[in-house]
Amino acid sequence: MPVRHLLLVGAGHASIEVLRSFALAPVAGLRLTVLTPSPALRYSGMLPGIVAGHADPAAGTIDTAGLARAAGAALCVDRASFVDAGRRRVFRDGGDPFDYDLLVLDVGAPPATPDAPQALPVRPADELLARLAPLDEAAARPAPFRIAVVGGGAAGVELVFALETRLRARRAEAGADPATLSFVLLPGPFGLLPTLPAGVARQVRALFAARGIEVGPSGLAGAPKDGAIPLDDGSRIEADVSLWASGAAAPSWLRGGGLATDAKGFVAVAPTLRSISHENVFAAGDIAGFGGMKVPKSGLYAVRQGPVLAENLRRHVDGRPLRPFRPQRAALYLLATGPDHAIGTRNGIVFSGAWVRRWKDRIDRRFIARFSTP
Repeated sequence: MPVRHLLLVGAGHASIEVLRSFALAPVAGLRLTVLTPSPALRYSGMLPGIVAGHADPAAGTIDTAGLARAAGAALCVDRASFVDAGRRRVFRDGGDPFDYDLLVLDVGAPPATPDAPQALPVRPADELLARLAPLDEAAARPAPFRIAVVGGGAAGVELVFALETRLRARRAEAGADPATLSFVLLPGPFGLLPTLPAGVARQVRALFAARGIEVGPSGLAGAPKDGAIPLDDGSRIEADVSLWASGAAAPSWLRGGGLATDAKGFVAVAPTLRSISHENVFAAGDIAGFGGMKVPKSGLYAVRQGPVLAENLRRHVDGRPLRPFRPQRAALYLLATGPDHAIGTRNGIVFSGAWVRRWKDRIDRRFIARFSTP
């Protein structure tokens, strides 16, 4: 039986389920390689707590290298730089390209960030965490310091709450005046939390007001320059640091390799997660474009794609019909708004409190534990 090569590019929230599944039940005649820039995955659900400083970074980390070993996969810590779908080859930054028989793309997508050194993307997570030490240092100084977070979705909201918690604590520890540390969230052209029930945004605004977090005007933010962020209405928002959590941008290395992409440059896939142009290519998570099927670019949905992706890879190898991914109609959203508070919503019902935060923590830790010992 000929051995076929399955190459996983990226080890995101969907691909880790593939590794777990193949560790539990290997596929005969299939050789696995994982190409990823990090040997560990920072789980997005626990990132706000880690940024805020009340969660252990190790507790929110999934050991990708360990999962790869358990699945019998070779691990290559490097970044993909180009996909030649016609030649079935993936190029990378630091070495020879990989040939493949079957390809999975699950690299996530960075925020749509202006091309300016002052605009700091919040993904990948490791880069965000590396920026915390300089922010701590700046917040501890007595001079006025203003932080802007661009993006009115769940990621931007959770991040500004987490930074406010963390940096006010650093300010207090240094004995500096907390009034000279300020925060502003720029929600973007669609406003604050536009995809969630209005009651969630109302509660968030009330918490912002209580904690001294400003909400800027709705509008498209441009590249920061000279300590300010221009908006498309002509106004400018002052900020010493600008963190971008708005939308998602397709990786530039997807262009020109022959894979079909959607209008925004994401890999165009069918509901089965298979490429519409190449039957031996699958994509999941933020890098996948589902066309008319509305699938938010969120870790919540990427996690749900994992079991479908693992099953369809097996079905592809066996020549069986593939199973479609059906996004949940009534997804549960839980927003971390502090160390002892969260807001949740499902089916239009909004609820909040310390118990919601404890519930979210249990869900997140249960997810992490699922990948500790496959």
